[in-house]
Amino acid sequence: MIEVEGMMSKESPILIVFDGKFLEFFFRSGMKFKHTKYPIKWIKKLEITEDGGMRTLRYTMNFLAPVGFFPFESGGENLDELVDAVNTATDTF
Repeated sequence: MIEVEGMMSKESPILIVFDGKFLEFFFRSGMKFKHTKYPIKWIKKLEITEDGGMRTLRYTMNFLAPVGFFPFESGGENLDELVDAVNTATDTF
């Protein structure tokens, strides 16, 4: 299992978890937390782009929300590991 910690903001997830079958995002929403869970077969591709000091995790879905992105001004030290693992897993579909 791979876990990536983000920052405490509503724009980006505070935690991303990938267990080989599901990609999960945990967000802070006021005093509560939101959770989204995507089966790996829904994901087409993950990538990281860098602009200045900010890294952005971008994802493309096979359906539903076709594209999304999350900025990481801090945290996300093992984003590369997460992206590699997810993209390797999606190649099996």
